[in-house]
Amino acid sequence: MGRFGHYVIDADGHGGEPLDWRRRIPSEFLPQMRTWVRSLKEKYKDIPGGGMQINVENPREVVRPADDLDFDVPMRAGMYDPAQRLPDMDLEGIDVAVLFPPGSGEEWALSDPKFSIAVCRTLNDARAEYASFAPDRLKLVAKLPMIEPAAAAEELERCVAEHGFVGMVTATHIREKNLDDPSFDPVWRTAERLGVAVCTHGGGQAPGQVPVVIDRFDSRLGIHAVTHPLGAMQAVFNFTVGGIWARFPELRVGFMEAGVGWLPFWLERLDGHWELMPEQAPEIDRCPSEYFAGRGFLTTEPDEKMVRYVLESVGRETICYSSDYCHWDCAFPDSVSQLGGRDDVPEELKKPLFSANAAKLYGLPLPQAA
Repeated sequence: MGRFGHYVIDADGHGGEPLDWRRRIPSEFLPQMRTWVRSLKEKYKDIPGGGMQINVENPREVVRPADDLDFDVPMRAGMYDPAQRLPDMDLEGIDVAVLFPPGSGEEWALSDPKFSIAVCRTLNDARAEYASFAPDRLKLVAKLPMIEPAAAAEELERCVAEHGFVGMVTATHIREKNLDDPSFDPVWRTAERLGVAVCTHGGGQAPGQVPVVIDRFDSRLGIHAVTHPLGAMQAVFNFTVGGIWARFPELRVGFMEAGVGWLPFWLERLDGHWELMPEQAPEIDRCPSEYFAGRGFLTTEPDEKMVRYVLESVGRETICYSSDYCHWDCAFPDSVSQLGGRDDVPEELKKPLFSANAAKLYGLPLPQAA
């Protein structure tokens, strides 16, 4: 039980990558890795703090790059050292954390399927090493080479069988393809059979991605503000109207780090359009919101004003707590205390928020006292 009286599952934490993970890739792929890292440094050079939290109360270690495969970004040690992550979880009041990998286009890296497969496998194995320090508290989702769906399905199977991963993560679209493209069905079929979560995260800003809307913005403020919620809205359309849930009804899907206030509006709008034009959605036989109910999940920041409204209008199973540790815009170490202390969220809704919903999404056990 966390320090603030709640059993807490962090549905969307970050980190878990040993500092040297990129150098672990098979030597034949080192030239491509150097090219790819150069593209990442150029793409993300204007993110505040290099993507890591800026907070005078959060000291960050300055780790000097060993070579050009590393990033010169000060970061909280718990991002790469599990022995430092557990005290940070205790400080924040988190019992179990589900950790997400970088969102840098590993799914299609350099548009080279062989390289993407090698990147994802190397990354997943390195992160499994990190989580093995405390497997009861540190859980992982797999990054998959979605550019080659058959290989992505195989990698998901391997990560679950060998390392006990509890889900997978993908961008909200894969280059020119939407997620409801039938070529991705082997991935959804594998996730459904294994009983693990499917999570979408991020929109069109990774190197090599086909941009959606963000090409109309010329600042990181605009790009970051729009890409996550619009990407999630696109993904919700794909899983509902696009028929993924109709084909794979047991899938549990999280639409991560996109906020929550847009969901009631979007489901209502999709339902209204489907009622007027059902013939244009031949994959489904009921309104989109019915496919979402009980299968779809969002994550909230601790200060989002729409939390109660979404829980009461869409369903109390809809929203999970997330820390976003330890990204530049997170509330570490106060996210649990801020959310738990809110008077506008009734106490009976805080248990689903802090643990029960994430437990359902990821298939995690809950202690009897929680």
